[in-house]
Amino acid sequence: MLKNDHRTWVYILLVAAAGNLSPVAASIPVSPFSVERLSNGNTLIADGSLLLGNNARAVEVDSLGRLVWAYVNSDVPYLHTACRLNNGNTLMAASWGSKVVEVNRNGNRVWTDSTGLVYPNEAFRLDNGNTLITDRLNNRVIEVKPNLTLVWSYTNLAGPHNGRRLPDGHTLICDSDSNRVVEVDAAGTVVWQYATGLSWPRGAERISSSGHTLIADSQNDRVIEVDSMGRIVWSLDSAPGAYAAVRLANSNTLISAGVRVIEVTQAGTIVWQYPGTIPVVVETLRIVNPSSGCTLYVHIHRPAYAGPDDPVPGIIFVPGGTGYGSSLDSTSMPDDIASDGFAFLHFDPDGRGKSSAYPENYDGYINQDGMHVCESLLASRDYVDTSRLGVYTRTYGITMGSGMIKRYAEPHIKFLLDFEGPADRSQMCLDSGGFVPVPADSEAFWQEREAGRFMKQVPCAYLRIQPQVDSNPKIRKNQHAIQLIDSATAVVYGGAGISPWTRVNDSAMNPANHVYDISNPPVWIPQVQEVQDEVRVLLYLHELADMDTTCDGAVERRNAVPAASLQIAPSPCRGVLVLGTVDSRQHSAYRVELLNTMGRRVLDLRPGANDVHALAPGVYFVRRASGVEHQASSVSKVIITR
Repeated sequence: MLKNDHRTWVYILLVAAAGNLSPVAASIPVSPFSVERLSNGNTLIADGSLLLGNNARAVEVDSLGRLVWAYVNSDVPYLHTACRLNNGNTLMAASWGSKVVEVNRNGNRVWTDSTGLVYPNEAFRLDNGNTLITDRLNNRVIEVKPNLTLVWSYTNLAGPHNGRRLPDGHTLICDSDSNRVVEVDAAGTVVWQYATGLSWPRGAERISSSGHTLIADSQNDRVIEVDSMGRIVWSLDSAPGAYAAVRLANSNTLISAGVRVIEVTQAGTIVWQYPGTIPVVVETLRIVNPSSGCTLYVHIHRPAYAGPDDPVPGIIFVPGGTGYGSSLDSTSMPDDIASDGFAFLHFDPDGRGKSSAYPENYDGYINQDGMHVCESLLASRDYVDTSRLGVYTRTYGITMGSGMIKRYAEPHIKFLLDFEGPADRSQMCLDSGGFVPVPADSEAFWQEREAGRFMKQVPCAYLRIQPQVDSNPKIRKNQHAIQLIDSATAVVYGGAGISPWTRVNDSAMNPANHVYDISNPPVWIPQVQEVQDEVRVLLYLHELADMDTTCDGAVERRNAVPAASLQIAPSPCRGVLVLGTVDSRQHSAYRVELLNTMGRRVLDLRPGANDVHALAPGVYFVRRASGVEHQASSVSKVIITR
């Protein structure tokens, strides 16, 4: 018998296996090329894997390996370089596209050079505003002005990589096919070179503090440091396919090699890596659906650091069709999402996968009741931030997800992320090539199973992921995407629903809180870009989990915090850090955090007050974070002494 919608369910734990630590087998990035440690402590990576083809991407991750920014458009095929500029834009060299592009933080292109380029590998912005480009298949390194005028070139090269301008005006270049690294002056004269034992070097950097040269010796699977006399003074002999190596301010070396990025000490010890930055704890549970008596199989993946003092957003994944969550056990997706800072629950609905037998309910009330018990379980974990609970549905799972959110007020769901779900019975039943073997005129049956009906009463933020073409050939022009977004969007914006915020795909594609029709559709994700689904999902999950919605149905995007609004004194100090008063009128617009050198938050500081905290000796960073993604507006270093 179906229970009342607002009943408080009691969930029963039948089996609770202890969590096991396991390394993250993440799939982002696939093949890193250039790598850069940014001033905010994040790492910018160009992922140009051949496996991605025309869908190479640039990703920025924080010290915990969590994705904070990505460029995933298909206009940078086989991306080799991504460089963060002083203005916050990102400069990228797309080898297959034979072009260099500059994009802003929103992903909008602001500058392009494709004039005569053939397979450019690297591009760097110089202090004079010009751009230095390694034009590999033209066997040259060139300097161009913003108006694309050529002002300098060096051509005595074979398959060059990584041309870099030195402070004295010379240029350091990997002459890869010649197995050497050369330094040339402005007149093109070779003033230094190293060629001993190299095999296709692709990265070279002059270390300013010593004058030594750091070389990524790709086909020798190593990174070496040589002095001005060509003597090897340091080496790492376990860097397969090393592409780039950068000496950091802490004397460690950041290296892109094979399928990962690593940071190593002078002793060769790995102290940071991506992917696999944070281990994941996995819990296997079985709970009872009180409406059916069915025992449901549940998996929860979470980052190892999550706990009562550092809770993370909770995501429940709803499989599509008659699918089951345990099918993900053999994939990296749960660990990918967990390592990015979420508690990720996937489950097998009644009668599917590893759950006990029950007649297929096709996402009706029985399945929705089971999902609600799973959501309540997730909310009960002390490592979950219950103010940031979300639902992620795939295809037909939108029916179960939207029905559960509509029918149950608790636990409160902050957002719903939906991928390609159908709106109504016309797309779900066999009359339209769907998967439910029930006629469209079975009114009682379909009242439980139409997302378009539920979405009008879903009170959470809603984001729809929609590629250009659905896999179902009978669905044309994505009417179901338009129907769902229009159903959810609040009446005040012209929709039929109560959602405080809605959007289709990226903000660069479509505005928030907008309704559409067939003659004026949203911008769809190009079908070739489906290979980027996981990157988009991670970006969207962060955006949705961190956004603030106001009670009047609008989304408030926070103002940036002025860098001078928080005074820190003294530094260095002896065990006590004093934070000066900040503008309390903006206290809800940002957060102030104290981080350790690994990027872990050790204090969540109160804006608008003079706080005194006793701290252990060491180096810390005070970060003022603002905006929907809580991007850092400024970071200050603090040294605590004994």
